[in-house]
Amino acid sequence: MTVAPVFLLVEPSPILRSVLCRWLENVLTGPRLLIASNGAEALELATRRSPTHVLIELSLPDRAGIEILIQLRKALPASRIIATSWFEGDWLIDGVRSVGADGFVSKDKLNNELLVLWNIFKE
Repeated sequence: MTVAPVFLLVEPSPILRSVLCRWLENVLTGPRLLIASNGAEALELATRRSPTHVLIELSLPDRAGIEILIQLRKALPASRIIATSWFEGDWLIDGVRSVGADGFVSKDKLNNELLVLWNIFKE
């Protein structure tokens, strides 16, 4: 029996959160979508609902996104976690991967990388 994917979107910007929610709802078939606007909400939803996939912004209003990413990886060892940020660079990509992210998508290139993100989520 295959378990339906549960996606956790962690995005503080209301506009980007709305756009990404619509994209996830349209592209993914039958996902359950959890939405958090900060780190505390993300951790609470993760421990309560055990998402299979996470897209997390690294600049969060209440705590450092990298700190939340580390805690999410500990709580969700089998989940796919993708970090995103307006910042970009090998140092950032290497850093998020070293603490447990499965990938990184730059928000500056998000419109070009949504297909890449979709392919990562499908795995």
